[in-house]
Amino acid sequence: MRIINKSFLKTLVRLKRRRDRDIPVPLERFDPSEVERILVVSSTAIGDALFAVPGIRALRELVPRARLDLLLRDKVADLFSDFPLADEIISYRGRYKNGITLLRKLKKKKYHLCIVFHDSDPCPIEAAFAAGIPFIFRIGQKDQKVRHLLSARIPYDDKKHAIDQRLEVIRRVFNVSLSGESCLRMDLPVHDKKVANFRKSLLGSSMRKGKETVNGVLVGFQFSASGKYKEWPVENFIDLGARLLDLKDSCNIVLIGGPGDAARAEKIKDDIEKKGGKGRVFNLSGKVVLKDLPAAIKALDVLVTNDTGPLHVAIAVGTKTVSLFVPTNVEGTGPVQDLHLHKVISKPKPCNPCVEKYCKRPDCMGLIKTSEVERAVTEALKFS
Repeated sequence: MRIINKSFLKTLVRLKRRRDRDIPVPLERFDPSEVERILVVSSTAIGDALFAVPGIRALRELVPRARLDLLLRDKVADLFSDFPLADEIISYRGRYKNGITLLRKLKKKKYHLCIVFHDSDPCPIEAAFAAGIPFIFRIGQKDQKVRHLLSARIPYDDKKHAIDQRLEVIRRVFNVSLSGESCLRMDLPVHDKKVANFRKSLLGSSMRKGKETVNGVLVGFQFSASGKYKEWPVENFIDLGARLLDLKDSCNIVLIGGPGDAARAEKIKDDIEKKGGKGRVFNLSGKVVLKDLPAAIKALDVLVTNDTGPLHVAIAVGTKTVSLFVPTNVEGTGPVQDLHLHKVISKPKPCNPCVEKYCKRPDCMGLIKTSEVERAVTEALKFS
């Protein structure tokens, strides 16, 4: 079915290119005052979708009366179910899997403007072009396949943070200046009742032991990442967990992850508990639906995390973090807001050039010592 969708969509694009020479309309003819319907595309991972939030907020302020819809991957869409800046969330399965259905939706909506905040997966751009959206702007430098379908392409600036790169699209298209921490902020709505329920459910065992829930401490571990090359060794997480539980009786460990991480998380839980602290390690991997992830992370006192989606969720909801970077660029994807809440531990890349996800021996994250992370966590929690 994916092949059929791809072939059909590409055929429509070729026909439209031959028939309608006025599409895409160049940037020079763009008039913000004529924009009534906007489509924002960020159909990649959790972190990339959150990096688009400041750009979406800027669009809302620049064209406040326009309808704004957000196209997201189906695996990410639920995270934005309560997102106040979008009129509608459009779910997309990725890589042409529902390309024809997507085309029908876009054609029906009759958007005036499409902003694409990534440079992978040509399908949404081809669908936008085939649907007749006159202005299509995209960030990117890698994918040349759809360049001819764009009104303008804004190249990456590797010296900028990923959020700032996305804002650069808005700066160029609307000829505005967007700068300062307030422009870079990511925010996700969180229901206080859900946060309280998570804390109560996790700290209930402490209450049964005669301790007040409010005095319990929840330290989250995001031990997995989108690639092994970004993962701090599991043995280090186990060692860290045992150290923290030994340091404070009120401390509890919460393991965060997706369904695919559940078995590994259970082993981490068992290995930490073998060193002491039985009943104080909670495995939430695969047990928290994406819609509730912001509340679950907000319920934590601090999150120890690799460079991956939950780090950016924590930043967006205001949870303290200790984030770990070696092969990835902290200047490009690390925290840029509420810096007093976030401690970054990074080491220089040991290999030049670094091949990142193609590395066959991804062990450089082990350069970060457990003692460094323990010190950062205790400082964040004000442990003596």
